[in-house]
Amino acid sequence: MRATFEQNGDFIALAGREAREEAQRLLARLEILIAGLAAKDPHAGLELRRAAVEFLVASGDLPMRSGLSVVASARPADRASEKHGELESILLELVEGDEAGMHVDSLFELLAEMGVEMTKGNLSVKLHRMIKAGRLISTGRGCYGLSAMERARRMAG
Repeated sequence: MRATFEQNGDFIALAGREAREEAQRLLARLEILIAGLAAKDPHAGLELRRAAVEFLVASGDLPMRSGLSVVASARPADRASEKHGELESILLELVEGDEAGMHVDSLFELLAEMGVEMTKGNLSVKLHRMIKAGRLISTGRGCYGLSAMERARRMAG
């Protein structure tokens, strides 16, 4: 079955509307993330805002190309290691405020709300690796908290 010129035009218009709506959702999410970070750490919130603006300005100057990434010069392995470090920082911040420790289900839900795509199994693996690295402790069945070493490091720094 061959699509008519009008059907193709309708499809392109629909795709454009969906892209604009997704862009609005992403901007709203970014605004929420920056506001949340600024509430905890005003300097870090300002730095994130500046980084976002710099990226948007720079991406406006780049020619459109397929596979455009946030960090155009980074190799996939570099981006994976950046995400690994960011996830670890996020997890440490989440469990830091709870003395009794946080359950893996709560962590999973909070990460999902933040837009982090990860399975519960992968989250458990990540948490256990952080235990082996001495950054977290297991406070009970499925509950995780900051290790004494990590608390001391955060107090010192």
